[in-house]
Formats: sequence, structure tokens, C-alpha cells
Amino acid sequence: MQLLVLVLAGMLSACSTTIPIDPPSQYAPTAASLDEEQPERFWWQFRFKLKWPNGEAPRFSDHLLIADQIIAPVLNQYEEELGLWRFHRRAGRDDAGHQLSLIFYTDEEAANAISASMNEKALTQWLESKELIEATRFSRRTQTELAHLEDTSDSAWPLEIQRSWPYFIMGVSQTWLLMVQELSARDPLPAEADYNALISHYEAVDGELTNQWRDFGQHAYLHHLSAVFGYQPLKLRSTELRSF
Repeated sequence: MQLLVLVLAGMLSACSTTIPIDPPSQYAPTAASLDEEQPERFWWQFRFKLKWPNGEAPRFSDHLLIADQIIAPVLNQYEEELGLWRFHRRAGRDDAGHQLSLIFYTDEEAANAISASMNEKALTQWLESKELIEATRFSRRTQTELAHLEDTSDSAWPLEIQRSWPYFIMGVSQTWLLMVQELSARDPLPAEADYNALISHYEAVDGELTNQWRDFGQHAYLHHLSAVFGYQPLKLRSTELRSF
């Protein structure tokens, strides 16, 4: 009976022209700890593959919609089980295509629950029916594959960077998500919104976020990152500078 109710709810939400908007689920980060590395925990990845028509630029503002409305509530719900996580955003004309991913470090039980929670959300199913989300994919891992903190870092880096980098990039992801939520709250969504209203809202948020990154990113982020490392010089490689 419970399964039938879930199926019927999904069908009804997919057919609707509007979607109820839950009150903002403000993400509240907790302090990182090196104790996160435990024998039963591995790295996992949940991917949202987005529609990307030929001849068009990727619409990165859709990432903000998914992060704010789908992922943020899950981060709050499973906060105790999620010691490490980060966003991965990419767009390439290849098999992977245009994706927003949540990469996270936890045990198998929590990982499966997180995957089910994101898939079962009415908004996920509704955006699939509107063909914004092409597919969702959950990559399962085992202890022998991705058990260590460094296993998703670049293997060319020194081990000290590989093991500490997940904490750095989680902080960056937290900052980005909190900026999205702060900017979204300036002009809150109504209790119910249609598809075009949702798209327009997050396009506006993305535009303002991009402006802030352009105007303040050098001082707010790059300057202070340099200060933490004692203003020491670093090498810049042109191959690391990509448009998307």
C-alpha cells in the first residue's frame, strides 16, 4: 500500500503544471573532523544529468535550483551521517554531458537512504517530467574502491594535499550553497510556482551570484586563501583555466 501511495503521488506531481515550494531549508554546516575516516565509510556520487540541447550553452542556473530545493534538505536530514561532501559541476559534449553531482563520504546504509530521498522527492520527479533532469544516477562504491579520504583527490598531488583537500572543497561547496540561499531569500519563491517561475528565479540568483564572484572573488576568496598560505608564490598553468 505504501508503495502504491508513493507511485500515485509521483504520477500526480509529474502531471501538475505547478509544484508546491517547501519553506527554505537553510543549510547549517558543522565543523569538520579528521575522525570522519572510518572503516565502514566510502565515497559515493549522486548525479543529476541535465538536458543540454545541441547548439545551446549549458544552463548552469539549473544547478542552483537542484542544490537549493533538492540537495539542501537532504544535507540537513542526514547531517550526522555526512561528514564530508561536495558539489561537482561539469558540462562537456561527451557521454557524461551536463551534470550536477553530490559527492559524499558515508556508510552504505546512509548512502542508499540519501539516494532514495533525492529520487523520491516530488520536485525531482516533476523536473524529470519537464525534461530539465534527463536522468539521475547513483554510483555505489565498496570499501576496496573508495574508502580513504584521499581516494577522490588528484593522485598527482602530495598525499597531504590529497587527504586534506576534501575539507577545503566542502568548505567551498558550503559557501556556494549558502550564497545561493542568501540570494534566493531576497525575493522568495511563492508557496507554489510553475516551471517558468522556478527557472526565472534561479537564473536571476545565478546572475547575481556570478556578479559577486566577478567583483569580489579576488579579495574575498583568492586573496584570503593566499594569506592563509603566507602569501607565497604559486605556479599557474593555463590548462587549469577552463570556461566550463
